[in-house]
Amino acid sequence: MNIEDESRQTELLKFAVEGDKQAFGLLYEKYLDEIYRFAFYKVGDSMLAEDITEETFLKTWESLPKLYAKGQKMGNFRAWLYRIAHNLVIDYYRKNKPEQLGENQYQSKALSPEEISERHALTQRIIAALKKLEPKLQQIIILRFINQLSHQETASIMNISNTYSRVLQYRAIKALKVILLKKETHHV
Repeated sequence: MNIEDESRQTELLKFAVEGDKQAFGLLYEKYLDEIYRFAFYKVGDSMLAEDITEETFLKTWESLPKLYAKGQKMGNFRAWLYRIAHNLVIDYYRKNKPEQLGENQYQSKALSPEEISERHALTQRIIAALKKLEPKLQQIIILRFINQLSHQETASIMNISNTYSRVLQYRAIKALKVILLKKETHHV
């Protein structure tokens, strides 16, 4: 995020804290897709990911005035959204043990049924492999490669150093490769 984006975000956040729904709406639009992707790859179900995403923004909206009243600094808004979404995912898994991994998220008419099926199978394979990783490794893969965040942004969201972000990424890729190769050899 460049300085202009950062100052615009700070300005929007200030207005949102004061109750400006339109300002919060702009922040919502900016981060909606990446928070959804994060939730989707954590839970593997598009409807549930939508619910978690909406609840993330609802909790954020509800807590803005309280944080401001306490005089707390907002810090990194994006990181705050991810922490809320992450906590909601953890809450979901504490309350539920999902039987199946997700549903078909590919409803595009431009894709053939075979392409939809292949994409769905690949998505489910990735989700299943990700779920076998420990939570920090899951998170680094989702943030870096699915949401395409920089090491610096990822480190900020995870509250770790840039160096440790790179170490975790290396470990995550290595572990994911082992899981995926193991599955491939069982299918052959």
